[in-house]
Amino acid sequence: MTTATPIIILDTNALLDWRVFKDPSAQPLAQAIEAGRLRWLASPAMQTEWGHVWPRSVFTRWQPDPAWTTTVYDHAEMVDEPPRGPYRCKDPDDQVFIDLAVHVKARWLLSKDAALLKIARRARRDMGLEIMTLQQWAASQICQNNSTESQIPTT
Repeated sequence: MTTATPIIILDTNALLDWRVFKDPSAQPLAQAIEAGRLRWLASPAMQTEWGHVWPRSVFTRWQPDPAWTTTVYDHAEMVDEPPRGPYRCKDPDDQVFIDLAVHVKARWLLSKDAALLKIARRARRDMGLEIMTLQQWAASQICQNNSTESQIPTT
């Protein structure tokens, strides 16, 4: 029996951690996406938002590499904009992330946004969708890799 590759949705905060702040917690995520053990799905609206956010002057002190930041979506599987889902996010810019996660039945939505994190308990209960920060996700993967129930296939 073949196990489907888990789907993950990354909001702009998670991408900032990965590509601008170069958070070490992003390494397992990047490796899993690049190895095909995770499917990162994204929509054009998400890519457009990324293009507006990462070049902001507030991030200058981290010296983001334009070639590395602009190519992050090369790792995403682009899909159409999702229909409006059952959850309402107080931040309209983040609505697309929860809508896509629900629509594609993602396993995880990684975010630091308080409005999205507030939905986490209901999304887990109703849909099995885990909404958490990149750092929480990375820690959970370390714990699971030390047990016999890893949620990301290793091959």
